[in-house]
Amino acid sequence: MAELNQTLKDLVAEACRYPVGNPKRQRLYTQIYRLVTKSRKLWRDSNPYYGDALQEMWEYCFRNLEEYDPNISQVTTWMDNRLKKRLRYHRDVTQRNRQRKQQPIATSEGMFDPVDRLAAHSDTQPSLDIWAQTAAWVKSDPEEVLRNTCFRKRPEINAQVVILKRLPPDTPWKDIASELQLSVAESKDLPKWYNRHCMTLLKKFARQQGYIE
Repeated sequence: MAELNQTLKDLVAEACRYPVGNPKRQRLYTQIYRLVTKSRKLWRDSNPYYGDALQEMWEYCFRNLEEYDPNISQVTTWMDNRLKKRLRYHRDVTQRNRQRKQQPIATSEGMFDPVDRLAAHSDTQPSLDIWAQTAAWVKSDPEEVLRNTCFRKRPEINAQVVILKRLPPDTPWKDIASELQLSVAESKDLPKWYNRHCMTLLKKFARQQGYIE
């Protein structure tokens, strides 16, 4: 374990030598992600918002690696603390929403609890590990294939940018079009381009990882 901790510290220190977005820093992200995930030192639970909290933790830590202080904690501890912070945030939001929904409402038929009328939540959840690993691959883009797959020869609108917007919780296409300042014609073509190019790249990655046949 001591060897793992030192390796992670060295990788973080090396990554911090490069600016955010630099390909070398992106490759180091992938190494850090794989080692931390393999260590199983991150908190795990079955809450439905765990996947969101985990993704937010990765995004924050990779974007702010310079905040890590090796004199205070191990890399895994730093990341785990951030994950638990995001979980507490989602737990508080969920509880507030539940309290609002559970307020009885008076109708001509009497009182009823809105929660009773909510559709049952599906027990089928995609594998968090697969989802997290796919998101990490998109962010790191080690071979730069995503950044080099561009919409209408516009490098600022590439597969990496669009896939990240479509990963859960996905951004609606109309919002993406607005953010990217697309014309009406471009707004109609972007989903088609995504299905033709981005989905192909995602499926290729999934096959390479053995997620699908």
